[in-house]
Amino acid sequence: MKNKVLIVLPCRLWSTRLPEKHLIELSNWKTIFEMTYEACIKSKADKVIIATDDKLIVDRAKKFTTDVELTSDKHKTWSDRVAEVSERYKEYNIVLNIQWDEPLVDLKTINEIIDWIKNSDENTVMCTAQTMFKSLEEVRKPHNVKVISDKNGKALYFSRSIIPFDRTANIEEYSLKLKDYRKHLWLYAYKRDFLLEYVKMEQTFAEKMESLEQLRILENWYKIKLIETNFDSIWIDTKEDLEKLELIIKK
Repeated sequence: MKNKVLIVLPCRLWSTRLPEKHLIELSNWKTIFEMTYEACIKSKADKVIIATDDKLIVDRAKKFTTDVELTSDKHKTWSDRVAEVSERYKEYNIVLNIQWDEPLVDLKTINEIIDWIKNSDENTVMCTAQTMFKSLEEVRKPHNVKVISDKNGKALYFSRSIIPFDRTANIEEYSLKLKDYRKHLWLYAYKRDFLLEYVKMEQTFAEKMESLEQLRILENWYKIKLIETNFDSIWIDTKEDLEKLELIIKK
């Protein structure tokens, strides 16, 4: 069977820190998720779909694509929404979940993840990406998820806390070593059969504690491959993030 790749951009209107950020029109006359979509359609994926539970987003998306679908508003995680769409497209056996609010998502990284999972063994059900932090200040921020891996590049744990913990370092004085930490990037590639199985699993203790759904996979003893990349994304979550994006657009 030939591998066919589907990218789903799960999208919702509600946002705590930056209300209705999906509908904000940038200085280039585009929305955040339109920029993300445009990056994804240049990749090796065979199809890209925007999935949302809000008609306002559907209406805005239809200005630049017909590949937008209205999904249930009952989903607890992004992967639940991705899985709902994947159910309708049985011909795609690899599914990528890319966060809609990362408008500068790297094309090379997307393609590397696609290539890797296409050629992975049957024991690896998911692939994602990591990169080096650019500053210790970024390491300390809880919304930047840290990840540690084994010697074969398989994830051991993801956390909003600083991991691994260096008991000899003074965290407050920034005596941590930057090279020791990796930042998780919000790109997920699943084998479709596993994705549909995964979303039926009960949410796990660490997943709920950290609010990181990928921990459910590790807590059920499945393997997640980590691709190392030099790319570092900008996740648009605050007004400050939006200002950074506008500066990049204007350059």
